[in-house]
Amino acid sequence: MVIRFYKILISVVTKMLVILIIAVGMVGLQAAFSQDSTTKKIKSDSNSIKNANIEMMTDSTANDSTTVDSESTTQTTDTINQIVNPEIDNSNDADDPFSSVDTTLTDIALADSSKPAPPGFEMLPLSSKKDKFAYFDTTHSLNRVIKQTSFKTGEELTFNIRYGVIVAGSATMSLKAIVTINNRPCYHIVTEARSNRFFSAFYKVRDRVESFMDRDGLYAWRYEKHLREGHYKADQYVEYDQLNRLAITDKRDTLRIPPCIQDILTTFYYIRTLPMEVGKSLFIDNHADKKLYPLEIKVHKKERIKVKAGEFNCLVVEPMLRSDAIFKQRGRLLVWLTDDNRRMPVQMKSKVMIGSITAELKKYKGVVKSK
Repeated sequence: MVIRFYKILISVVTKMLVILIIAVGMVGLQAAFSQDSTTKKIKSDSNSIKNANIEMMTDSTANDSTTVDSESTTQTTDTINQIVNPEIDNSNDADDPFSSVDTTLTDIALADSSKPAPPGFEMLPLSSKKDKFAYFDTTHSLNRVIKQTSFKTGEELTFNIRYGVIVAGSATMSLKAIVTINNRPCYHIVTEARSNRFFSAFYKVRDRVESFMDRDGLYAWRYEKHLREGHYKADQYVEYDQLNRLAITDKRDTLRIPPCIQDILTTFYYIRTLPMEVGKSLFIDNHADKKLYPLEIKVHKKERIKVKAGEFNCLVVEPMLRSDAIFKQRGRLLVWLTDDNRRMPVQMKSKVMIGSITAELKKYKGVVKSK
């Protein structure tokens, strides 16, 4: 029974690390606001350790020849509980990059259905439940042309994903080609996350997320998510009918959207084209997981950092929900973008209960020239 406990312990801790490091670390924006499934997985695995621990203790009582360090095993489960326990606060950690940035938001209130929307805005439901509403900007035009020198087709960014010094896998963000969607030329964006050989032996991760972004207007037309994590499989397809202003998820869930809505990936590329100033914010309407999210992108500070790919002068930005009344934000994400025309992401940190998950740029190719 002792051997069984430690086998479960090794397996569960490995799974937890991979889920946290890759599933949380890679699709950072989505993880910052949509960690429900990840948290449930981790808590479920934590319970497996507890159950095995109880069985082991019972067995040791019946068999005096088996010696168990109950204090040690209790400390192990307590450590795991610390990771998933939302009550722990590390905001005072001097080495925590999240503790040194301002989290004050430009708050927005839920829409009052008894009052007309302000000029240029429309009151829209935040989900198909239609239990909450907010005002969204309707002044964006589908015919807009955004001239940008931040990225081009052929760009490929490769990241190591780690928790502290533990590297669990790698991820890539690529602009594959220009394709035609709904008679519009679009960038084909692909992100992939893979656990490395060691972790794959315990818990294999092969995630792929794709998006099709209008080449001229830089907004979303289609989004696909394909998750393969251990025995867990999930697929999601979203069609953005920009002409009729509808987001259709898996051909079932339909939600009205503002014009030029962004998905998780297009948001990332779109903000790279916008002017940024420390202390100022960008405001973007985003759709993910069948919900509308009013996002504020805070530009915190300038910082020079060194990663595997080299040293870069960066702007540190953070995407945040603009009101707790809208949805409860379940995590935080800091992104280091190069302080030049490229706004290339060189580091991402997603905060967890103990420390943070880091996606660090390892190498890059096909990028535009820095100006």
